[in-house]
Amino acid sequence: MPPTPKASRNRAREADVGNAGSPEQSVRDYLNFLADPDGSTDPKRIAALEASIEVATDHIERLRLLAALEEARRPNGERLLANFVRDAKEWAEAESIPASAFTQLGVSDAELRQAGILKAGRGPAHRRSSDRTTRRVSVEDIKAWALDQPDTITIKDVTTALGGSLVTANKALQALVAEGSLSNIGPSADHRGPGRAPARFMVAKKRKAKA
Repeated sequence: MPPTPKASRNRAREADVGNAGSPEQSVRDYLNFLADPDGSTDPKRIAALEASIEVATDHIERLRLLAALEEARRPNGERLLANFVRDAKEWAEAESIPASAFTQLGVSDAELRQAGILKAGRGPAHRRSSDRTTRRVSVEDIKAWALDQPDTITIKDVTTALGGSLVTANKALQALVAEGSLSNIGPSADHRGPGRAPARFMVAKKRKAKA
Protein backbone atom coordinates (compact mmCIF):
# COMPACT_ATOMS: atom_id res chain seq x y z
CA MET A 1 0.00 0.00 0.00
CA PRO A 2 1.48 3.41 -0.93
CA PRO A 3 2.22 5.79 1.95
CA THR A 4 -0.45 8.31 2.85
CA PRO A 5 0.16 12.03 2.22
CA LYS A 6 0.46 12.50 5.99
CA ALA A 7 3.14 9.81 6.21
CA SER A 8 5.01 11.42 3.33
CA ARG A 9 4.92 14.79 5.04
CA ASN A 10 6.21 13.27 8.28
CA ARG A 11 9.12 11.63 6.51
CA ALA A 12 9.84 14.85 4.67
CA ARG A 13 10.02 16.78 7.91
CA GLU A 14 12.44 14.24 9.35
CA ALA A 15 14.68 14.44 6.31
CA ASP A 16 14.51 18.17 5.67
CA VAL A 17 17.96 19.24 6.78
CA GLY A 18 17.11 22.89 6.58
CA ASN A 19 14.56 22.69 9.39
CA ALA A 20 15.16 19.52 11.36
CA GLY A 21 18.86 19.86 12.25
CA SER A 22 19.69 19.62 15.94
CA PRO A 23 22.36 21.82 17.58
CA GLU A 24 24.65 18.79 17.67
CA GLN A 25 24.14 18.23 13.94
CA SER A 26 24.97 21.89 13.24
CA VAL A 27 28.23 21.53 15.16
CA ARG A 28 29.07 18.20 13.51
CA ASP A 29 28.35 19.52 10.01
CA TYR A 30 30.60 22.53 10.40
CA LEU A 31 33.46 20.56 11.97
CA ASN A 32 33.20 18.06 9.11
CA PHE A 33 33.38 20.95 6.67
CA LEU A 34 36.49 22.36 8.36
CA ALA A 35 38.16 18.95 8.30
CA ASP A 36 37.37 18.34 4.63
CA PRO A 37 35.48 21.12 2.82
CA ASP A 38 35.25 19.18 -0.43
CA GLY A 39 34.16 15.87 1.08
CA SER A 40 31.93 16.80 3.99
CA THR A 41 28.65 15.49 2.66
CA ASP A 42 26.56 13.12 4.77
CA PRO A 43 25.68 9.98 2.73
CA LYS A 44 22.97 8.91 5.20
CA ARG A 45 21.25 12.27 4.99
CA ILE A 46 21.40 12.25 1.20
CA ALA A 47 19.90 8.75 1.11
CA ALA A 48 17.11 9.80 3.50
CA LEU A 49 16.25 12.80 1.35
CA GLU A 50 16.23 10.71 -1.82
CA ALA A 51 13.91 8.19 -0.17
CA SER A 52 11.56 10.95 0.99
CA ILE A 53 11.45 12.47 -2.49
CA GLU A 54 10.43 9.10 -3.92
CA VAL A 55 7.34 8.87 -1.72
CA ALA A 56 6.39 12.54 -1.39
CA THR A 57 3.15 13.38 -3.22
CA ASP A 58 2.84 17.08 -2.43
CA HIS A 59 4.66 19.17 -5.05
CA ILE A 60 5.59 21.94 -2.62
CA GLU A 61 7.09 19.41 -0.23
CA ARG A 62 9.00 17.85 -3.13
CA LEU A 63 10.41 21.27 -4.02
CA ARG A 64 11.63 21.71 -0.45
CA LEU A 65 13.14 18.26 -0.40
CA LEU A 66 14.86 18.74 -3.76
CA ALA A 67 16.35 22.02 -2.53
CA ALA A 68 17.55 20.30 0.63
CA LEU A 69 19.04 17.48 -1.43
CA GLU A 70 20.96 19.93 -3.58
CA GLU A 71 22.40 21.57 -0.47
CA ALA A 72 23.25 18.20 1.07
CA ARG A 73 25.15 17.12 -2.05
CA ARG A 74 27.16 20.32 -2.21
CA PRO A 75 27.74 21.69 1.29
CA ASN A 76 27.50 25.46 1.52
CA GLY A 77 30.18 26.60 3.94
CA GLU A 78 28.50 29.92 4.68
CA ARG A 79 25.22 28.18 5.58
CA LEU A 80 27.03 25.62 7.74
CA LEU A 81 28.87 28.40 9.56
CA ALA A 82 25.61 30.28 10.13
CA ASN A 83 24.04 27.15 11.63
CA PHE A 84 27.12 26.64 13.81
CA VAL A 85 26.99 30.23 15.06
CA ARG A 86 23.30 29.82 15.85
CA ASP A 87 23.53 26.50 17.71
CA ALA A 88 27.07 25.91 18.98
CA LYS A 89 26.82 27.81 22.27
CA GLU A 90 23.69 25.93 23.36
CA TRP A 91 25.29 22.57 22.54
CA ALA A 92 28.69 23.43 24.04
CA GLU A 93 27.14 24.55 27.32
CA ALA A 94 25.03 21.40 27.54
CA GLU A 95 28.07 19.20 26.84
CA SER A 96 30.60 21.26 28.86
CA ILE A 97 32.82 21.75 25.81
CA PRO A 98 35.35 24.62 26.24
CA ALA A 99 36.37 27.06 23.52
CA SER A 100 39.87 25.57 23.49
CA ALA A 101 38.49 22.22 22.28
CA PHE A 102 36.87 23.90 19.27
CA THR A 103 40.13 25.73 18.59
CA GLN A 104 41.99 22.44 18.31
CA LEU A 105 39.56 21.32 15.60
CA GLY A 106 40.12 24.41 13.48
CA VAL A 107 37.34 26.78 14.57
CA SER A 108 38.74 30.32 14.57
CA ASP A 109 38.52 32.75 17.48
CA ALA A 110 36.35 35.03 15.33
CA GLU A 111 33.85 32.23 14.71
CA LEU A 112 33.79 31.30 18.40
CA ARG A 113 33.06 34.93 19.26
CA GLN A 114 30.25 35.01 16.71
CA ALA A 115 28.76 31.94 18.35
CA GLY A 116 29.08 33.47 21.83
CA ILE A 117 31.42 30.72 23.04
CA LEU A 118 34.36 33.09 23.35
CA LYS A 119 33.98 36.56 24.83
CA ALA A 120 35.04 39.53 22.73
CA GLY A 121 38.68 40.42 23.17
CA ARG A 122 39.64 37.06 24.62
CA GLY A 123 41.16 33.98 23.07
CA PRO A 124 43.48 31.05 23.81
CA ALA A 125 46.93 32.41 24.61
CA HIS A 126 48.68 29.95 22.31
CA ARG A 127 46.86 31.19 19.21
CA ARG A 128 48.90 34.29 18.44
CA SER A 129 48.69 33.38 14.75
CA SER A 130 44.91 33.87 14.74
CA ASP A 131 45.26 37.31 13.11
CA ARG A 132 46.61 35.53 10.06
CA THR A 133 43.81 33.00 9.84
CA THR A 134 40.98 35.45 10.43
CA ARG A 135 42.16 38.51 8.46
CA ARG A 136 39.95 39.29 5.52
CA VAL A 137 41.00 37.76 2.22
CA SER A 138 38.74 38.24 -0.78
CA VAL A 139 37.59 35.58 -3.20
CA GLU A 140 39.36 37.48 -6.00
CA ASP A 141 42.64 37.46 -4.03
CA ILE A 142 42.38 33.70 -3.65
CA LYS A 143 41.51 33.17 -7.31
CA ALA A 144 44.53 35.16 -8.45
CA TRP A 145 46.83 33.27 -6.09
CA ALA A 146 45.46 29.84 -7.06
CA LEU A 147 45.86 30.46 -10.79
CA ASP A 148 49.49 31.44 -10.24
CA GLN A 149 50.44 28.13 -8.57
CA PRO A 150 52.54 25.72 -10.67
CA ASP A 151 51.72 22.66 -8.58
CA THR A 152 48.60 21.12 -7.06
CA ILE A 153 47.04 22.91 -4.09
CA THR A 154 44.47 22.12 -1.42
CA ILE A 155 42.02 24.38 0.38
CA LYS A 156 44.27 24.26 3.43
CA ASP A 157 47.20 25.46 1.30
CA VAL A 158 45.20 28.59 0.50
CA THR A 159 44.54 29.51 4.13
CA THR A 160 48.14 28.70 5.10
CA ALA A 161 49.52 30.98 2.39
CA LEU A 162 47.01 33.83 2.48
CA GLY A 163 45.05 33.53 5.72
CA GLY A 164 41.28 33.87 5.63
CA SER A 165 38.74 31.16 6.28
CA LEU A 166 38.26 27.71 4.81
CA VAL A 167 34.76 28.81 3.77
CA THR A 168 36.10 31.63 1.59
CA ALA A 169 38.92 29.46 0.22
CA ASN A 170 36.51 26.71 -0.74
CA LYS A 171 34.13 29.21 -2.37
CA ALA A 172 36.93 30.68 -4.49
CA LEU A 173 38.34 27.34 -5.65
CA GLN A 174 34.91 25.94 -6.49
CA ALA A 175 34.16 29.08 -8.51
CA LEU A 176 37.35 28.55 -10.51
CA VAL A 177 36.38 24.92 -11.12
CA ALA A 178 32.94 26.03 -12.34
CA GLU A 179 34.62 28.55 -14.68
CA GLY A 180 36.87 25.84 -16.09
CA SER A 181 40.06 27.61 -14.97
CA LEU A 182 40.88 25.07 -12.26
CA SER A 183 40.54 21.29 -12.20
CA ASN A 184 39.62 19.20 -9.15
CA ILE A 185 41.88 16.17 -9.54
CA GLY A 186 40.59 14.40 -6.43
CA PRO A 187 42.32 13.27 -3.24
CA SER A 188 45.85 11.94 -3.07
CA ALA A 189 46.01 8.14 -3.18
CA ASP A 190 48.97 8.05 -0.78
CA HIS A 191 47.42 10.25 1.92
CA ARG A 192 48.54 9.45 5.45
CA GLY A 193 47.15 10.75 8.71
CA PRO A 194 43.72 11.27 10.28
CA GLY A 195 40.62 12.02 8.22
CA ARG A 196 40.02 11.92 4.51
CA ALA A 197 42.63 13.01 2.04
CA PRO A 198 41.87 16.60 1.00
CA ALA A 199 40.83 17.36 -2.57
CA ARG A 200 43.62 18.66 -4.79
CA PHE A 201 43.29 21.37 -7.41
CA MET A 202 45.48 22.46 -10.31
CA VAL A 203 45.30 24.97 -13.14
CA ALA A 204 43.26 23.48 -15.99
CA LYS A 205 45.23 22.21 -18.99
CA LYS A 206 43.33 24.38 -21.45
CA ARG A 207 44.25 27.46 -19.44
CA LYS A 208 47.90 26.43 -19.36
CA ALA A 209 47.81 25.94 -23.14
CA LYS A 210 46.49 29.49 -23.65
CA ALA A 211 49.19 30.86 -21.39
